[in-house]
Order: sequence, then C-alpha cells, then structure tokens
Amino acid sequence: MPKYLFKKVKLPKEQPDCCAECPLLGLIPKNEMPKGCRETRVCLMTGDAMTAPFSRSRKSTKDTHHPLKRPCDHDWELYQKTPFNGWYNLRVVDWHLYRVPLEETRVLKIKFHH
Repeated sequence: MPKYLFKKVKLPKEQPDCCAECPLLGLIPKNEMPKGCRETRVCLMTGDAMTAPFSRSRKSTKDTHHPLKRPCDHDWELYQKTPFNGWYNLRVVDWHLYRVPLEETRVLKIKFHH
C-alpha cells in the first residue's frame, strides 16, 4: 500500500491547446486495450480514451463550424476555482500506471558506443 493515495497535479491556468500538452494525459497499457482498439491515450481527469492523433490535434486550428470537443472542456474551469485552486488530486496508482509510461516514452534514450 503506498504511503500517499493521491498525487496533487498542478493544472495550468489556461486549458492547453492540445491534450498532448496536458499533465493529465496518460498512456493505456497494451494489456488493458480491447483487441483492435485504436485508442491508446486516456484523459486522467475524465477517464475517456482517445487516439494518439486526437490527442495531438490543436483547438486553435479548428474553426467555429467544426470545433474540437475534448472530454475535459466542461471540467477545466471547475478545477480553477475554489476549493481546488488549480490542483487536481490524482490517484497514485493511476499516476504510475498511465502517466509514468507516457513520460518514459518522451525521454531521449542515449546510445553509447563502446
């Protein structure tokens, strides 16, 4: 059992332009995905799965006739107000299962030549 059950994640004041820049985007492990599923990312705020291209699409490039509808659009402003003050409590188990693998894929792997 971990010492802490929740990890506080500081949310930016403004909602990021794309989900890939959000601190609450996670990577779904291969063993949790149904066979043939293309949704490899998860919003840790809402629990909604999404595809990698959707997570990279920018809201600023969409027009008013075809707006980008993200799962957290209604919840973002709620967490900026009191009593949350821009902090989101995320379970430590979810952080290690979904967020840490995504951060590890972004790290540059150094190749040493002997």
